[in-house]
Amino acid sequence: ALIDLFFFKEYFWQMVYCLVSSIFLCVLTFRWLPPQLARCNFYMFVTCLLHINFSLTQDFWYTADEQCVPGGPAFDYIYYTTYASIVGSIAGGFGIVLFQAVMSDWNFRSLFWVTAVMQVGASLVDVVMISRVNLAWGVSDKTFYMLFNSGMGHLVWTMASMPMVVLTSKLVPKGLEATTYALLAGFQSFGEATSSQIGVFVSEYSGIKTTAPCNFDNLGMLVLVGHCLLPLLAIPLTFFLIPNLTMTDKILPDEDLTMTDKILLDEEEEMCEMVVVPRREVCHSFPAAFTAVSAQPSPKPLPSPRRR
Repeated sequence: ALIDLFFFKEYFWQMVYCLVSSIFLCVLTFRWLPPQLARCNFYMFVTCLLHINFSLTQDFWYTADEQCVPGGPAFDYIYYTTYASIVGSIAGGFGIVLFQAVMSDWNFRSLFWVTAVMQVGASLVDVVMISRVNLAWGVSDKTFYMLFNSGMGHLVWTMASMPMVVLTSKLVPKGLEATTYALLAGFQSFGEATSSQIGVFVSEYSGIKTTAPCNFDNLGMLVLVGHCLLPLLAIPLTFFLIPNLTMTDKILPDEDLTMTDKILLDEEEEMCEMVVVPRREVCHSFPAAFTAVSAQPSPKPLPSPRRR
């Protein structure tokens, strides 16, 4: 709140605040979270961060009039926000079905590699439109955008998000489901917010203007670097941060024991005194007492009374 209050138009300081906060929070996760959970959380955060978000600038370019972007798409808002969104939602549903049918038993590392490359291919659609190459191919802006951006793009983005969703669900320990899932999802959302803040600053620094006189000369290069090149840097990190397991394997050990039970048993082991009971050495705690009782021979049943 203080950053927005005193540096409302200072995009540089807002970006610095986001980056410093990101580093601080990531250090805390490696300090307090289990190692495997911290590594996977860090990878998913970095993946969201490296995809620099220029969506605000792209929205202006796609919907700007002829005076602002000569020869541009000039999409009307009904087409851009309604029709394209409907097609994107349908394509996202197909993406879930395709992922389940083809990739449901893949290795996590392979999934992140393949989906990263697919995202790069989907992002090239924006580069093609910004450079107006689609018109040279004889494809109109509305047709090209609807087929490849709203259709194929949303299908790819849905498939790319599925590995993170599955990995997040497998990293959640029993007994702490809501807290852990909220923590992991919050880190991913914070990575996207930081990416958007970087995109706003870079757009302003590169001279892009969305008001008259408009200037989108460097938009194509920004999209190429931020959407196609930087996300590929996350691929080598999979060897160090992502477990070499399939989506059907268990990631957390002792999955049948809840986190609450582990904490209670650890406290009991530290506080209890060891005593010897017949045939078994157990601790004065409820689970141990139950074990000791169960180890005793059961009494013989009383004979049933005879009838005269």
